[in-house]
Amino acid sequence: MPEESAGLAARLAAWLEAAWGGPVAISDLRRFHGGAARETHALRATTGTGSHRLVVRRDPSSSLIATSRAVEFHALARAHAAGLPVPRPLLLDAKGDWLGTPAFIMEEVEGGQAAGLFEPDPYGSAREAVGEALFESLGRLHALVPDAADRAMLPGQDAAGRLAWWRETIARHAAGPEPVARAALRWLERHIPPPSGPPAIVHGDFRSGNFLVRDGRLAALLDWEMAHIGDPMEDLAWAADPLWSHGDTSRLAATLPPARAIARWEAASGRRFAHDSWAWWRLFAGLQGLAIWISSADEVASRRGHDPVLLFAGLYPYRFHNAAVARMLCEVAA
Repeated sequence: MPEESAGLAARLAAWLEAAWGGPVAISDLRRFHGGAARETHALRATTGTGSHRLVVRRDPSSSLIATSRAVEFHALARAHAAGLPVPRPLLLDAKGDWLGTPAFIMEEVEGGQAAGLFEPDPYGSAREAVGEALFESLGRLHALVPDAADRAMLPGQDAAGRLAWWRETIARHAAGPEPVARAALRWLERHIPPPSGPPAIVHGDFRSGNFLVRDGRLAALLDWEMAHIGDPMEDLAWAADPLWSHGDTSRLAATLPPARAIARWEAASGRRFAHDSWAWWRLFAGLQGLAIWISSADEVASRRGHDPVLLFAGLYPYRFHNAAVARMLCEVAA
């Protein structure tokens, strides 16, 4: 085991031993490189009574999206308690006492596969069954009424607040004038929509690639680090973004046609789809993508980040969303 991995394994063992009250051996430690916002490692923890497949999510030394592990852990625990298909959260180290940076541990969902960005028709004949479960789960999330604990732990961001968040992100990381992003910001700022309904718990990154499928069924919803209290239209618009269509823009997240996905979501959430604000949220989703990819490029250019995912994100997805946002601007201005 490389020295860095051995050190992480020792720290993980100490954390689990303190929590479980007995010796723990760490093996099969490996890092996932599918995401660029957090360090994610899978491992096997063996005790005197058996072994456990676990996943640890921790803050890296540098990240393109500043988020809180306590927020992510709370959102995951809230979803798990509501019976949504998510990994079971186990331990939170909000201050970084055990691993040096904030982290949490959850159970691994074994056997699940996430779709790769360039994988055509990733769900095959199971696409509709997966889509029905996916948008039903999203509706069930949005049906939860944020309670006092949610409001204490999760950021509250309405449409104007979300737009301000990404405006500041672009301003901080842009290496050039970014004319498409600036034009989108101007239009969005002038047309901020009213809320589509009562505030909801919003996943924040609900898209293809952030859910696992096993044996043709939805197995788990992942990556809750951008969870907040806001407008649920945001999740629908991000899922509908063409970057996550796998080449078939007639299906949301490569699963269901929009009308069926929305109907499933409405039935599960008890909410009504806001047709009048859909164009705003679709353009917002494209701008959000641009902001993330601009941040990715800056992480690499400044040498703060060395993950190849960051380099890729600053190239292909950036160009994709620049073109997509320009097209959407032409449509809303027509």
